[in-house]
Amino acid sequence: MQIVIIGLVELIGIFWAITYTTQIKLSIKRILLYILLSMVPAFVIVQIGQWQGIIYLIISSFTFFYWLSKSFLTLIHICFVLIIGIITDNLSQYVMTVLPFNLLPELFVQLCIFTVLFVVCIIIYQHSTRKIYMLIGEIKVAYMLILFIALVTMGTFYINLYLTDYLSKQNLLKFNIITQLTYFAIMLFVLYFTIVNIKKENHFRKVEFETAQYTEYMHSLELINNDMQKFRHDHANILVTMQGYIEIDDFEGLKTYFKQHIFSAEEDTLKRNMRLANLANLKITGIKGLLLTKTLQAEKEGISVQIEIPEEVVDLSMNVIDISRILGIFLDNAIEANLENTSNKEIDIAIFHTMSGSTLIIIENTISDHPILVNQIFNEGYSTKGKNRGTGLSTVKSILKNY
Repeated sequence: MQIVIIGLVELIGIFWAITYTTQIKLSIKRILLYILLSMVPAFVIVQIGQWQGIIYLIISSFTFFYWLSKSFLTLIHICFVLIIGIITDNLSQYVMTVLPFNLLPELFVQLCIFTVLFVVCIIIYQHSTRKIYMLIGEIKVAYMLILFIALVTMGTFYINLYLTDYLSKQNLLKFNIITQLTYFAIMLFVLYFTIVNIKKENHFRKVEFETAQYTEYMHSLELINNDMQKFRHDHANILVTMQGYIEIDDFEGLKTYFKQHIFSAEEDTLKRNMRLANLANLKITGIKGLLLTKTLQAEKEGISVQIEIPEEVVDLSMNVIDISRILGIFLDNAIEANLENTSNKEIDIAIFHTMSGSTLIIIENTISDHPILVNQIFNEGYSTKGKNRGTGLSTVKSILKNY
């Protein structure tokens, strides 16, 4: 009975830890499904053989949670949860052997110690590794390497538990703790070098991306500069023409000439210069280049674009490649939505700091009257534009899962 209670508490703790680290939203249906497909069969198999029950529980948990998330990161989280579970279980048992008093039932004290240690370790793991996984981004090779290391570590820990039956309980616990901590330290050492290499690769990717965006930005500036050169070239002729109207005091004719021939001809140039001035407060060159490029692209399609950045934006709390990919997808969608309109083609972009210290980015655009299923637009494959579409917003969703 004592073993069953301990096993049940540990299973509940592990289930909580997995859902906490993976951020998977659970429903009553999913919980019941996990109990029926994983926990109940595992308890039955344990009666036949403890090894077989544990193996079934691990494999079924891997399968179930990967089915829910479709992410390698979920498998990594499960490995680390199980590793932490083994270490804290051994630590709680060892603490029980050195406690000098027995005021409370031994089982209750052990479960309390295990629960406190396990919860604290899981919270530390979640907060300490979040930035690491954000750094890795979508490098699948890195996830596979980390998963391999974690699987080997977890396997070694479990095998170790069943290869030391010839030692006394206290010596066995000491041996397990020393072995596991040593191996875990080696694994973290290898993991550190892996992360360093990933960080270098991410740096090169960031430099490459920013170079490409800077090139686009310079191209956009070149277009604006050409417009200005053209405006300056025509400046003298414009003044001479205006002088003719002024000399004969034909101000009504001057107004008409200015509106029809000068203002309309140079309106695009004035708008582009105004837009460039509005982007002056955005100090992130890569994103500035992206916004300017997409703005020029929208204007070619006859779409009016307004940009508002009232304060300096020097940095964002996201990887510049990730935020640029998201903005690119949203702006492409905004342009496509406007192309379906026959009038009132408009995109408004605003970037400003909030009172809480975060940065808010707003993109508004006019749309057609076609109905949109808002609860489905982030699902992969869903699109109102036909087949083989619907990957943009699902990509945004997968990027944001890392934050």
